[in-house]
Amino acid sequence: MANFIVQFPLKTEKYQEEILDRRFEIGRQMYNALVNVTQKRYKEMIKTKQYRNLLSLLSNDKKKDRNTWKQINEIRKQYGMSEYSFHEDVKQMQKHFKDNIDAFTAQKIASTLWKAYDKLFFGNGDKIHFKRYNTLNSLEGKSNKTGIRFKDDCLLWNGLNIPVLIDYDNYYEYQAMQCDISYCRIVRKFV
Repeated sequence: MANFIVQFPLKTEKYQEEILDRRFEIGRQMYNALVNVTQKRYKEMIKTKQYRNLLSLLSNDKKKDRNTWKQINEIRKQYGMSEYSFHEDVKQMQKHFKDNIDAFTAQKIASTLWKAYDKLFFGNGDKIHFKRYNTLNSLEGKSNKTGIRFKDDCLLWNGLNIPVLIDYDNYYEYQAMQCDISYCRIVRKFV
């Protein structure tokens, strides 16, 4: 089975663009609210003596550090610093915006934040940043019965029905459309 990644332009009308802009802004606000909640937990967690001591015990030997990593992960779970904890947090926020953001898209927002924490935990990141206005330019959804989905050359998402411009003369795009669609992502680009 072949895998394709294809970007198609949307043929939007003005009111649809305004709705999409509002949804991107709601997604940004949810992300920032989640950063706020998780940063409080993270700061409390790194204050604990036990957590700092475990981090200082780490060496570069994976076999020796296995037990230490287990203890660190247990502390992280206690403080709600796991991807599933983030999903639970965003679930509460999503209920207020269910007309604009579906549950799966909200979970993807939480997963995006978790990736930033993952980089922070394993030394590749400096700190977690809030998203500024108009900087969240991508929302993803699983192509199923709810959420962002593609059907009959249209993008459907919570009441929006936006035509997608597909060039069926382009062999790559034609082949991609013959396969099942797993994920749909809306990417906002300013022209």
